[in-house]
Amino acid sequence: MERKRRKQIQCAVLAAGVLALFIAARQGNLLYREQKAQMQESEKSDAEERTTLVVAYPTAAAMFAEDQNMVEEAVKEIVREKLDIEVKFLTNLWNYESEISAMMAGRQQIDLLFCHNNMFQEMLMSNELCQLDGLLETFGRGIIKAVGTEMIDISRIHGKLYGLPNNRDYAVKWQGYILRKDILDKYGIRKEDITSEEQLEMVFAIVKEAEPGLEIVDCDNTTMLGNQYFADNANSSPFGVHMDYGRDLKLTNVFHTKEYKEALERVYRWRQLGYLEKDPFKITDSIDNRMRDGTLFAYACRGKPGIEQQEKLSCNRDVVFVQFGKNAVIGNAAAVMPWTITANTVSAEKSMQLLNLFYTDAEIMNLFSYGIEGVHYVKKEDGQITVPEGKQTNPFIGEAWRMPNQFITYVWEGNPPTHWENVRRLNEESIHGCDYGFYFDISPVSTEYLELTSIYDKYRMILENGLVDPEEGLEQMNRELEANFIEEVIAEKQRQFEQFLIK
Repeated sequence: MERKRRKQIQCAVLAAGVLALFIAARQGNLLYREQKAQMQESEKSDAEERTTLVVAYPTAAAMFAEDQNMVEEAVKEIVREKLDIEVKFLTNLWNYESEISAMMAGRQQIDLLFCHNNMFQEMLMSNELCQLDGLLETFGRGIIKAVGTEMIDISRIHGKLYGLPNNRDYAVKWQGYILRKDILDKYGIRKEDITSEEQLEMVFAIVKEAEPGLEIVDCDNTTMLGNQYFADNANSSPFGVHMDYGRDLKLTNVFHTKEYKEALERVYRWRQLGYLEKDPFKITDSIDNRMRDGTLFAYACRGKPGIEQQEKLSCNRDVVFVQFGKNAVIGNAAAVMPWTITANTVSAEKSMQLLNLFYTDAEIMNLFSYGIEGVHYVKKEDGQITVPEGKQTNPFIGEAWRMPNQFITYVWEGNPPTHWENVRRLNEESIHGCDYGFYFDISPVSTEYLELTSIYDKYRMILENGLVDPEEGLEQMNRELEANFIEEVIAEKQRQFEQFLIK
């Protein structure tokens, strides 16, 4: 009886203990949920208090929305930790220039902007960019160290700074083409034997006959002349070109030159022979996809150190690069597509702080350039990186040249460990045009210039892609350009250039 009574007491005590533990656990859980709710509310409040900056740049990686979002979220977390700033990215803009232009006109917030092609010149004319000199000295000391004062100074316009050059390959291996190695090997063709575009055309003839279902050649630019130095539009002004890789002091109307006409005739001949099939006015699959699928043999492109490895990763095929031109920095290449702070910014000071972080933080630059470690790439024992096991490519490869500072990123497998030093050396040792550091202010002839641009844009797609006989199309374009004062625009550019030489 006593033992039974003791057992009843023990059970009662145990039950009471369990009840107490249950109550404590419930109270603890309630407390945890209250604390979590408070933390979330606090984080929400902190986020609302933080300045939000909008960063815009175009990238094909935006097609891989999940991957791009992973990168953006990782960068946002670093920025919150280091600057207490929120970031919003605009990358999925397929008509980048016109969409940014509409946003600026509508006074929508854009803080940091990568200026693409003609945007920089047009935004300067519209007073849509902040002057950066004072901001750079105060908040951008890391940028100065990363880029160097010489590169910054050649980006000045009338002594003032509106855009910052990024660390990338300015020099170009001109007149280049990427060719599929498997096709060359199949027909016993060696890269070393292709030393001119005439010989390349002979290769096209061999492949066309042997592989009738294969598209022979395309381009990775708007037109087939994008790999030619005189048609590159590197200084955002095709109206007046320094020929001989920028070394001719006298500006030339490139549309009257032998070089331009011969290039048009070659592209036209290639289309007539069936080597060039793409209709540039119709949306087609990308170069990478067609190379990957095995439906395309070659494409015109501009070269640089590591170009073969980069394109191999993009299209998952072994390729070779052949070059028929020289290595040169054409125009003021370092300054024509800069990073800027727009007039629509909510804080120019914080924008410069964020840009300074981009230029100096290797973790952020590797995220932009290669994605997430372990997901999009893995690090090897030698410090280089490669694709993870089971993957064949990386969605960010080939897109990082727009980023502020590639020179602090990893080197991809297949390139020498000195890859970024090699890029720097190519920039320094290549031909530098006489207009290196020159900026053409179009404001004195802006009406004429914009009309000429409209005319050229109308013709270049059909002329430079071989859709019309150059004998007729070039003559017709030249008549319209001359009727709209191209020679006067070239004369004004020459006048400004001569003043530049005096300084």
